[in-house]
Amino acid sequence: MSDLYRVTLDYLLKGEAQMSDYLDYLEESTNTVKSHDRKAKTILISVYLAVWAFAVIVFWFFAGGSDAMGYSIMFLWVLLPISTFLFSLLIGRNDYWGKWKWLSAPAFGLMYMLAEYATFNAANMAAFHKLNPPHWGMIVAGAVISAAGMALGWAIGRLSAGRKPDR
Repeated sequence: MSDLYRVTLDYLLKGEAQMSDYLDYLEESTNTVKSHDRKAKTILISVYLAVWAFAVIVFWFFAGGSDAMGYSIMFLWVLLPISTFLFSLLIGRNDYWGKWKWLSAPAFGLMYMLAEYATFNAANMAAFHKLNPPHWGMIVAGAVISAAGMALGWAIGRLSAGRKPDR
């Protein structure tokens, strides 16, 4: 009978209502997944910005002139590069923003350059009363660190997706 009328057996036995309930369930669960995805992206960006702001605040309020080298090593050469790499790894692993995720590498590079510009360069400008241009090479350094993390995260995501059993 289902072949004759070209309808499913569910439709013949249960009518249209069950399918619409199922479609409502699918839509609701899809919206829940999208909501969790948006929340995860927002948290990821917020935490990175908090780490970045922490690095700048420590420079201006807690690091003195004699601490400049220690600050530079700790924040500009350890904390920010590692956090950039790790956050980029998470972006690549979870495939946030799809193919557009690669545009976040220059954004991370810009943030990396701005960290140096908002600390050492700004202090230099204030001390000598002159305007210095930013070090544009810092953008490239941050973008390379981010792209490496994203590529590794993307590869890990692909490998772990290949290991999941088919259902």
